[in-house]
Amino acid sequence: MAETVVTAPPQLEPISLSEARLHLRIDSDNTADDALIAVLITAAREQAEHETGRRLITQTREMTLDAFPCSGEAIRLHTDCVKAQSIESITYLDTSSVWQTMSADDYGIDPHSLPGYVFEAEDANWPLDVSDSANAVRVKVVCGYGDAATDVPDAVRQWMLMQIGAMYAQRESIVLGMSVSEVPMRFVDRLLDPYRVYCG
Repeated sequence: MAETVVTAPPQLEPISLSEARLHLRIDSDNTADDALIAVLITAAREQAEHETGRRLITQTREMTLDAFPCSGEAIRLHTDCVKAQSIESITYLDTSSVWQTMSADDYGIDPHSLPGYVFEAEDANWPLDVSDSANAVRVKVVCGYGDAATDVPDAVRQWMLMQIGAMYAQRESIVLGMSVSEVPMRFVDRLLDPYRVYCG
């Protein structure tokens, strides 16, 4: 299974620029660091997604498989696709090297399991005319807590604010190459513990 790719990124961040500025206690008329703060917001969201194994704001990711599972078996969603909302499409390269799209009536999704599963619908089967080539099956998964920042758990948003604050305070070091994981604020990571996904 290849790494997933983002085909439709989040339309907003869990933390707005104004929320971040308020947390950082920056005067409303001081906009000099707005571009930097926007970058830090995105970095904090990406780090929260990495730490928890969940997507936060609604986005679409495409995972690829070399083949469909055997009949009766489900497709286990990639851990990059938590929290799954729906399946946008399932396409596959057939034996004539033509991309085909499965009917949405032929499969269903279990969004409650982690990371989630796609299963055959009753009286339906995974396609058999699949090309014997790498990455012949593509599954586009819509995932995330929801479309709004308020759909993201408060503890995760608070962690992001703390991370933004730490990165902003250490911005000169970050500019010089310090990674997000090196910011000295690991003690707040417990805020994320209830939301971590551990997939074997």
